[in-house]
Amino acid sequence: MTSNRLRRYASRIKTHAASCASRFARDSRGNATMLVAFAMPMIIGGGGMAIDFGQFYLWKRELQYANDQAAIAAAWEMIESGSQSKMSERALYAFRTNEQVTNSFNQEPTVELAFWSGGDEDGNENSVIVTSSATKRLPFTSFFTKDATTVAVKSQATFAGTKTFTSCLKAIEEDVAEGTTITIGGNAIFTAKCGIMALSASSRYCVEYDSDNVCTKWEGEDAISNNGTSYELEAGTIVTAGTVSDDIKASAEETGDEIFEKQPGLTDEFADLDPPEPDSNTPTGVYTCSKTNKKKLNEGLNPGDDGYVWMGVANPGLYEGGITVSCDTTFKRGVYYLSGGSLTINGNYAVSSEKGVMFVLYDGADFKINGGADINLNGMENDQLLALGYTEEEANTLDRMLVWESRDNDENNGNILNGSSNTYLNGAFYTPVNTLNLQGTADVANACLLIVANKINLTGTLNMRDFCENDPDLVSTTVIFGTVKLVG
Repeated sequence: MTSNRLRRYASRIKTHAASCASRFARDSRGNATMLVAFAMPMIIGGGGMAIDFGQFYLWKRELQYANDQAAIAAAWEMIESGSQSKMSERALYAFRTNEQVTNSFNQEPTVELAFWSGGDEDGNENSVIVTSSATKRLPFTSFFTKDATTVAVKSQATFAGTKTFTSCLKAIEEDVAEGTTITIGGNAIFTAKCGIMALSASSRYCVEYDSDNVCTKWEGEDAISNNGTSYELEAGTIVTAGTVSDDIKASAEETGDEIFEKQPGLTDEFADLDPPEPDSNTPTGVYTCSKTNKKKLNEGLNPGDDGYVWMGVANPGLYEGGITVSCDTTFKRGVYYLSGGSLTINGNYAVSSEKGVMFVLYDGADFKINGGADINLNGMENDQLLALGYTEEEANTLDRMLVWESRDNDENNGNILNGSSNTYLNGAFYTPVNTLNLQGTADVANACLLIVANKINLTGTLNMRDFCENDPDLVSTTVIFGTVKLVG
């Protein structure tokens, strides 16, 4: 009896359960709640992962930035001091200064020197590698991994040291379309070893190769080139933003000249300075030749020569149409403004100046100096430049400026300098618009001479062996500051 009751009771429970299950399956009113209940672990887990990923990204970004700054700082320290201990100290300082997010749990970075692309010109390490890391538990990820998460970063910065070049011949034309800016040819001799520089990036490059990888077609022009091979060149250093001809390179191997091509950062030290200009108070220039009572010693006289010695004096001022020296002449101290025409010094007259003269060329003016007799000209001095209104720094830059061409000057056939063994030119020639031709029978000795021109041609029988023998400071100094680049 009892057993039957139990079976009936169990049957009713089973039937009721089946009925409830059937009704539950047919009922759609609770689906959203059930879906949320089933999805909740994934929602919570996904949100946790998103929060952890955001935290991880923040750590890595901040750590990478601080690490990059440390590598850059270390590279600059190697340029400035070359000390590896200071390099590490500076890297650590930069790292700590720039990293605040992970400063409580990051590791001190490691700093080491490394090679980049084979190292520098001397085969030394030329880069700094900095590595660092930070380790901490992420709130959700660590629930599953039971471990802390580590973020590691690496940075590499290359460095190139500061270079200083000196030059007594500098061509400043930078338009690549102008091609070659310094040419040496003829039987010219330039062995002053005071440096040659061309700011132009003009380059000769190969555009076609044969099957043996031999160039069959070239284009472009070298910034510094030669015309023929009869010249003699010992420049000391040859520097350009472009390329140097193969012949000059071959010559440099024999003479020991150092060649630096594709150099960035070459500058014209006078580029930001303008020459003085005449005003209403500028006097008209006066140049006179006067006959003396002194007879010439030579018997052979030129036609029309009366046999007497004539002496000339030129005074500072404005010269419309230039100055042509027509007797032995002395230039008085001051500024000579040449409006058009030419400063012409012929080889049969002795010409000298007091210390401190400057010739300013504008309105198409040029100069032609042909040595033969004694020539001794001395550029403007510092105190005069200060009196003209230049600052002390500018006056130091312009010290002993002898010939200064205005940037507004018209283009002409170029300026000519032919010296002799008795030619003494003590100062700077600056002609930013026109070419300077050093040509003919020019034998300039013991000259303290700096030439900065648009273009420079060294031709003929030029003979320049000793520039600034007694004054090595009168040269153009170009400093290419060190560079740092983040490469990894």
